[in-house]
Amino acid sequence: MKFLLVLWEAAGPLRLRLALSVAGSTFGTIGILMVVNTVLDPEKHADGKPDLTGLVLFAFAASAVVVGQAVGQRISTAVIEDLLDRIRVRTVELVRRTDYGRFESNGGRSVYDVLSRNSAVMNEAAMMAMHGVGAFGALILGGFYTLMLSPLVFAVIAVVILSSSFFYRLSQRQTHGALAWASQVQDRFYALLRHLLDGFKEVKLHDSRGDDLEHRYLTPESGSLRDAQIDATKQINKGINVSYVFFYLMLGTIAFVLPSFVGEQRVIGMSVYVAVYMLGIVEVILKTVPTVTRASFAIDEFDAMEKSLQAAARDEAAARGAVDFQTIAGLDLLYSYFDRDGQRSFTMGPATLELSKGELLFVVGGNGSGKSTLLKTFTRLYQPQSGTLLWDGAPVDSTNVRAYRSLFSSVFSDFHLFDRLYGLEGVPEERVNALLAELDIAHKTAYRDGRFTNTDLSTGQRKRLALAVALLEERPILVLDELAADQDPEFRQRFYDELVPRWKAEGRTMILVSHDDRYFHIADRTLILADGRARPAVRPSDAGEDGRHRGTES
Repeated sequence: MKFLLVLWEAAGPLRLRLALSVAGSTFGTIGILMVVNTVLDPEKHADGKPDLTGLVLFAFAASAVVVGQAVGQRISTAVIEDLLDRIRVRTVELVRRTDYGRFESNGGRSVYDVLSRNSAVMNEAAMMAMHGVGAFGALILGGFYTLMLSPLVFAVIAVVILSSSFFYRLSQRQTHGALAWASQVQDRFYALLRHLLDGFKEVKLHDSRGDDLEHRYLTPESGSLRDAQIDATKQINKGINVSYVFFYLMLGTIAFVLPSFVGEQRVIGMSVYVAVYMLGIVEVILKTVPTVTRASFAIDEFDAMEKSLQAAARDEAAARGAVDFQTIAGLDLLYSYFDRDGQRSFTMGPATLELSKGELLFVVGGNGSGKSTLLKTFTRLYQPQSGTLLWDGAPVDSTNVRAYRSLFSSVFSDFHLFDRLYGLEGVPEERVNALLAELDIAHKTAYRDGRFTNTDLSTGQRKRLALAVALLEERPILVLDELAADQDPEFRQRFYDELVPRWKAEGRTMILVSHDDRYFHIADRTLILADGRARPAVRPSDAGEDGRHRGTES
């Protein structure tokens, strides 16, 4: 199975120790069989004296089994944990290189689900695999041991094992598909469950929504997941049942058919004991099979996830040193979203956005007009599907795009709030806490011991905390997407009348997305978007006396 091959390849320099531990367990198991079978031979113990030699050999064989299993489990667990560590690290590296647009459309949660779900399966299989491999080796050696007893018994066992292997593989042709379907249904169920958990307050306030979600979606999908898991288990159990049928066929043949062809009853008795002993070995193998099968499927999921991330990864030169700019021009930028059927659902552009150092630019427009999409394209989170980005006259491409992105600090409307200042080592606590006080959230959270004491804040307060982090980054351009939304009137007024002018006076270049048309007059220019298209930027002189720009949607 794939899991065992991967385990062997990943073992590297530990392969010899792993092989020796399996060999110890395997030969120890057969040693126990041979020693006990010798004790049962009446011809060798006619004098009735204790067989001390047999006792010593039994103790040695049993010790080999115990030690071999213990060492093998320890090695296999270490190897799989090391493999999982490399998978996690590789995944993190690939995610960081992934194109943002592709990542956004595919969703990062699928990466999380694949890692969390399959890591547990791999860990369990690492523990079970050594039992199964040792037992399988003992099964093969036990078959050859019967050759010493009777070639006819050996032939029966060989035919049964080969036939069982063939029909087992035949019975497992649909197992991979059943496991894949169960995985898809599980993802669907947990996606629905996240609606219940993440939207709990909305469900609590709206009984009919909760009833609909529960009875029309969650409950039926849970039933589908139950059925899919049962079907996958049935597919695996087909192989187990096939193995049982052939084993009992072998036992019945040895006990009831072969005595007519084998003259010595002593040989039949010993052969029956071998078959019964091997039943325990087969039990171990069959208990291992489902776990190893699921682990093999887990490896397929890891491989599929990595291929998907590799397809979306971009090779971009690392940024070196501090960066700055004088002008940036996004000329005729265009970016389209596509639905699951591959049809365009929205297109932003062609739109042109130009920015000069020290400028304060407002980007305005109705909801869904493409403001955030334009800024994600301008900051080069999205790769423009057409158009050109010029940084001080030079095109932005794979050789300088990471350096270009480092020009920007941002708080987008779909921002994530970190609990630490990742990438900002050595920032004094006093400076951070003073900034929190300036943004009127020092009474809600503080910066101590390298992290914020509280991030469970209201939406407006979370935005202010994200703004504090963006300011601490001290990058040349500050992008704020609807930051004043969800703020109380006092802070909103202070934001536009005091904080933004002060930051501009300090030399910051800013792009603000806003619906607050009464503050448009503080901007150097205002860019207006409608239906994904940009109108020419206007200056305050083009506005009316109350500061509103003609033709602007509020």
